[in-house]
Amino acid sequence: MELTEKAAYLKGLIEGLGVDDSTKEGKIIRAMSELLGEMAASIHEIDDDLSQVYDDVDALCNEVEDLEADLYEDEDEDDEDDDSTDPCYEVDCPHCGETVYVTEEDLEEGEAFCTSCGKSFEIALAPDDEDEEEAEEADEESARYEVTCPSCGAVTVLDEDTLMEGKAFCSGCGQPLELEVTEE
Repeated sequence: MELTEKAAYLKGLIEGLGVDDSTKEGKIIRAMSELLGEMAASIHEIDDDLSQVYDDVDALCNEVEDLEADLYEDEDEDDEDDDSTDPCYEVDCPHCGETVYVTEEDLEEGEAFCTSCGKSFEIALAPDDEDEEEAEEADEESARYEVTCPSCGAVTVLDEDTLMEGKAFCSGCGQPLELEVTEE
């Protein structure tokens, strides 16, 4: 039984009881009955509206799914047909000097083929200048310390590990150097 039907049934029961509208209790019971009827009607309208919203959302979801399928389907076809997006590198053939275009796949295989002279040759990426600079900077960043020998005056250069061990010898006279390491 729906809410509106239940509210109508209760209203009928109240009328069947012969509730006197002139008494305080009768007025309250009639007012409550009318309020229940109005609330039931409002809830029924909200349910109808909500059902319509669900239907609309479902329809929109289906349309979005269709659009996504069309959009991504086209991109997948473009990716399969268009290999020009793969990076290429220009290399001079060591046999004839002509420019050869090399792909990532060729680099992984370590070999390229020259279409001008018909010969294959080995290829490899040269290290970036940045990689060499980073290695040099790492060497420079390792701390070095100069210690002057109190016996002969020779200067000995120590790395951080040797300094932290506290055992070092003079490069001039071979005497043990007394090292005192303090934290700064």
